Amino acid sequence: MNQATRTPVAPTPDPVDEFISSGRVRQRLTAPERSPRRSRRWFVPTAIVVAVTLGFAGARLTSTSASGASDSPQPLTAAQTSSGSGSLADVISAAMDSIVSVRTVSKASAFNGPFESEVLGEGSGVVIRSDGIILTNAHVIEGTSEIEVTTADGEEALEATVVGTDAEHDLAILKVDFDHLSAITIGSSELLELGDSVVALGYPLGLGPTATQGIVSGLDRAIQVSDGPFEASELTGLLQTDAAINPGNSGGALLDANGRLIGVNTAAASASSAENIGFSVAIDEALPVIENLLNDQ
Repeated sequence: MNQATRTPVAPTPDPVDEFISSGRVRQRLTAPERSPRRSRRWFVPTAIVVAVTLGFAGARLTSTSASGASDSPQPLTAAQTSSGSGSLADVISAAMDSIVSVRTVSKASAFNGPFESEVLGEGSGVVIRSDGIILTNAHVIEGTSEIEVTTADGEEALEATVVGTDAEHDLAILKVDFDHLSAITIGSSELLELGDSVVALGYPLGLGPTATQGIVSGLDRAIQVSDGPFEASELTGLLQTDAAINPGNSGGALLDANGRLIGVNTAAASASSAENIGFSVAIDEALPVIENLLNDQ
């Protein structure tokens, strides 16, 4: 895929566009008519999926929650005071080891018949505890039967289980059986201001680890996210950024200038005229959700 947005009508769809619109990268809804009180635009989650039809019938599989918790859970890594003297390259290099690729498999009935399609998906995740606890988006792992996490160096491909999900905030916690991961440093979104420098890290378009630079372009945003041809959900308390957030970036990190996690990338503007409008779940909104999911395991 090489586009984050699509034009409303394409007489002869490009295979890349077909790839973007398949599976859980849900097709964009037509924006509703403007209300005199509030205008509303639709946004799309930024995960990658593609459907492959299997030549046999089978039962529909869904993901199941699994505890997978260590007896002595480690705390999240809190940010320390930093002078911000490191270069941008240093900041990215230090944080990239904490960003993982999240690949998924889900099953769906094909053409309402006896055949089954295998839907392959790819998003991103952030290691928040070195004992194998990974943060991602709920829509990345929704309805999946298999989840595989690959570290930034590509050397470890690990089976992951779902600790818990919170669809309202589009967050999910995964667990892998590996206790030597590099955990991200947790920052705060409370004092962010418009124009603050940020970096988005993830695995867009099925490529390797990728970093894009931008600024905070909006605070406390609320958006409607397309959940299918007839459904939509609202996400609130989001950070807006002009750092490029493309399909596959879902669940990746938004960092401040010191390399601290301040947001979880989740959606991008779907209008064909929109450029560089992406959204992240603010870390201060996410932390209570994370703690609840970990405590409920």
